[in-house]
Amino acid sequence: MRVILDVNVWISALLWGGVPGKTLRLARNQQINIFASEFLLLELETTLKRDKFQLRLQQRGYTVEDLISVVKGLSNIVQQSL
Repeated sequence: MRVILDVNVWISALLWGGVPGKTLRLARNQQINIFASEFLLLELETTLKRDKFQLRLQQRGYTVEDLISVVKGLSNIVQQSL
């Protein structure tokens, strides 16, 4: 199955787990294929840098760069065309 995750789903999965986190486990187990664009990665990075996520990042011991690396590792990055 091919899926595209919204930035909000990525943030929930990466920082809180829960049901969105199960999606990442499916990707790790190669049960689904996640697709993302460079634009989505940029939006995710910008959103994760917001003040409201800094405490959660610290609590989990993550940096924004760590999480972007995870997303890239779990995703097939596609080229955007206009």
